This record gives sequence, structure tokens and C-alpha cells, in this order.
Amino acid sequence: MGLISYIFGSKKVFNHPYLGEFVSQRIKGNNTSKTYYWIGKTNLYYNDSADCVTSIFINGNNTSPYPNQLNFISDLLKNWKNDYLLKIENEISNQDFFKKQELKNWKNEFFLAAIYTNNDKGLDFELNLESKQNQEYPTISIAVKNGIISKVELY
Repeated sequence: MGLISYIFGSKKVFNHPYLGEFVSQRIKGNNTSKTYYWIGKTNLYYNDSADCVTSIFINGNNTSPYPNQLNFISDLLKNWKNDYLLKIENEISNQDFFKKQELKNWKNEFFLAAIYTNNDKGLDFELNLESKQNQEYPTISIAVKNGIISKVELY
């Protein structure tokens, strides 16, 4: 163990069978009640080819991310095209800002860039959709709580 690991702790790795590898922030000690940040990356597949990388930022204890958050994100990604994308489309079709020209083809232009947890142990998430090709386009932010879309914003 190096001096930095001794002082600040070390990063841990957790392998999930569907989502892949998650790496923790530096963890020092064995306090299972303390919450730590875990970061992973995965690909969504459209038409049998990898689209863009989705970054995942969730919480967990000193040994792994929380199972309820892993389960929700696994379900979200497994059912993205046939369930969640349709729910998102229904929610945003009523938004005035989706009348903008750059957002008319949002389902093909944007990808799920990141998933952030907004709650230590709960199922409160923010999904960020970003343009695949044009960095000048806004980010679409979708708030999801317990599997229900509660807000859609541009920023």
C-alpha cells in the first residue's frame, strides 16, 4: 500500500454481469454504512451496433454500488428502446422547446450520455441526452423518480 492509499484510501472495482465494471472513489476503512460514489460506463445498442458510451454515476457502500440502483439502471438500459424511449417521447412531445429545428430529430440525433443518481440510496436519477455530432446543441435533462419521468429540461 502506497502512502496516498494509506492516507486517502484506495479505489475499489466492482464487476456487474450486465453493466460491466464500476470503480469507486477512494475508500478508507470498512464502514458499510457510509455512502461512496461509483462510476461505470456502458454502451447502448441500436440496430445491433454500439451507439455512444453512457457514463453511470451511482452510490454504494464500501464494497459495491447499491443493488437497487444497479437493478434500476439494468432495467432502464435493457428496456431503453422498447419502453423508456417511448415514455420519454410521450413526455417531451408536449414541451415547447422541442419545436426547435435542432431537436426535431432528437431520437436519432441524441444519445443517453449519462445517468446520475440524485439520492444516496433511492431511485431518483437524472438522465442526460446529448447530441451525437453537434456539441452546440443543448443537453436534454430528464428527471426520473422510481421509474416515473417527473421533469424534462434543456440546458
